[in-house]
Amino acid sequence: MDGNQKLQGIGMFALALVFGMAFGQHARSAMAPGTSSQVRASSKPELLQQNRILAKEFNPPSRGAPPRTTEGGSRGCGSYKKGEKPLIALAPTRSLALTVQKHPTFFWHIPESYGGQTLEFVLLDAKDEQELYRDYFSVPQVPGIASLKLPDTVEPLAEEKMYHWYLVAVCDPEDRTGDITIDGWIERVEPSQDLLENIEQASEKERPSIYGKEGIWQETIATLAKLRLENPNDSSLKERWEKLLTSVKLGEFAQYPLVRVSKTEAQGNQALSRRSQSRKSK
Repeated sequence: MDGNQKLQGIGMFALALVFGMAFGQHARSAMAPGTSSQVRASSKPELLQQNRILAKEFNPPSRGAPPRTTEGGSRGCGSYKKGEKPLIALAPTRSLALTVQKHPTFFWHIPESYGGQTLEFVLLDAKDEQELYRDYFSVPQVPGIASLKLPDTVEPLAEEKMYHWYLVAVCDPEDRTGDITIDGWIERVEPSQDLLENIEQASEKERPSIYGKEGIWQETIATLAKLRLENPNDSSLKERWEKLLTSVKLGEFAQYPLVRVSKTEAQGNQALSRRSQSRKSK
């Protein structure tokens, strides 16, 4: 190899070296300042985990299943139409329904067959010895989700105590033997300081997920139902409602609308109350 060939070879090597250094510098500068590829990759699982929490909506508390409940019957004047969904509480079946409210709201699916009929709600202590509240209402003759809030005038639920409620479809006020009854349980718990602070700082749309993450069922469904009533055309709220009910094996009821209840007349209430008390004393 002569002198010219040597110089030419050295020149080509130097050019390749300069090009390689420039390319490496360009690749490093393409990344965001102060961010490594490892950090950027690890942020994706964190975002996915946050999305999963929001999507699930409800995290059941580790308190075990509630006591056995009664399912609505299918005979007599309360029989269902073909293909009709039953009278059922919108509450977890594998975990106890918790609340942090003194006067919580209860939710049920009311089938069309019971539309226009009187429904009786009774709240008792855990031993079914003390009656805290009794009320009567009706719903439109369409299948839907009805709710009833304990009035503020009622004695507040005590913390760390279980309560037993009954919902009765009154088929005939003069003959209560054909009543269709379902029941359920609820317990009021003391909210943690973190929960109180998070709820106070959160927007209304964030609150259902916060309650759900803490396993507080009654406020999870109540805050989300309120949002749906106020924003009936919001598809994202509809999707969240479906995911919430699906998370407690009640997804088949997500399609039904939220309906408003009407209190029955005082005269009818008194008559039904006398019948109920006489039946209880026998």
